[in-house]
Amino acid sequence: MSQRILKKHFTIDGWVVFYLLLVAVGGVGIALVFFNGQEASYNVTREIPLGLLIIGYSFFVGITTGLSLLAAFAHLFGFENFHILSRKIMWTALSALLAGFFIIFWDLGGPFRLQVLRFVVNIVPFHWTSPIWWMSILYAMELPILIVEVFLLLANKEKCTFIASILGFIVGISAYSNMGFVFSANVARPFWHGPFIPMFFIISAVGLGAAFALILLYVNKKELAEEKYEMALKTFSKTLFIVILAIIFAKIWRTITLLYGREPMTYEAVKQLIAGSMAFNFWFFEILIGIIVPFVLLLMTRFKSTGASLTSAVCSIFGIFFMRYDSIVVGQIIPVNSVYFDKVEVLHYFPSIAEITLFISALGVMGLLYVLGSRILRLEEENHV
Repeated sequence: MSQRILKKHFTIDGWVVFYLLLVAVGGVGIALVFFNGQEASYNVTREIPLGLLIIGYSFFVGITTGLSLLAAFAHLFGFENFHILSRKIMWTALSALLAGFFIIFWDLGGPFRLQVLRFVVNIVPFHWTSPIWWMSILYAMELPILIVEVFLLLANKEKCTFIASILGFIVGISAYSNMGFVFSANVARPFWHGPFIPMFFIISAVGLGAAFALILLYVNKKELAEEKYEMALKTFSKTLFIVILAIIFAKIWRTITLLYGREPMTYEAVKQLIAGSMAFNFWFFEILIGIIVPFVLLLMTRFKSTGASLTSAVCSIFGIFFMRYDSIVVGQIIPVNSVYFDKVEVLHYFPSIAEITLFISALGVMGLLYVLGSRILRLEEENHV
């Protein structure tokens, strides 16, 4: 089995060096945390406790969930076009999950405490009413399922892969929607409270999955027959387009509802989003880059242009990241009860050097794991028996 799974030769090329350099950038953040501590190194505060590291974690595990859902569509619904490059898609999903674990590691407390033991200790006794406890349990389950699924794909064990894929689908969608529930269950942050964020997390995760699938499709174009490539290009492009339509619909009615209701804290928060300190992020990155550009490109080319689909994928990734960033930050910048003062207080947050370098390092971890996997494992084989 090892001969079928592993390649005979391993090569180090420019991409390996590039991602190693990105990983090394995180040394700046690690050094700052080591010498100065987290409180002095991160720009999070008691009022804004969730910053770029948490946002990055939700972004990376969103990639994992989206790719896992797309891979599961072939097994669950018979959508064979989603089965293309399944090995590389699942390896990318695993790489993104490990990158998410890497970045959350530096947000959980002292960096040299064994964080895994903290989760193990907190699993028992059971904390059934804690959303964060459930998130820890579900992601602790998803990691081994993804590892097993990847190696079953490598071994061409189609029947076992089907079972692992179903389990991964259930656990993955439960874990990521539960992460949304961690925010939406917070009554003290009315901008987050309600059913919108868990559903939006899943919708945006599918968008991230489709976008990264398009990038993987382009990178591995030489491995595929032209007809198979064009079918997959249309499939993933249409999936991304449908997600963009869903996001347009959701954002319009979400914004109208919050403005129309004029509930003090949510109203002030959404005002900051559309005409305040967060307006540039909202209109440029979310609306223009994340929605309008990919929407127009995909519609004009009718899902047949590689260049348009690839550009749309990259723009969507940027847009979804800033949707996540903006929603998490804007939900914290209006302090609790400040709307009842004579003047509404608006807080500000911008990531510190330590946070930015650790996020860049996590990007490097994801890219490095993918490249190493493609150099060491036989991810190119797509035969299923």
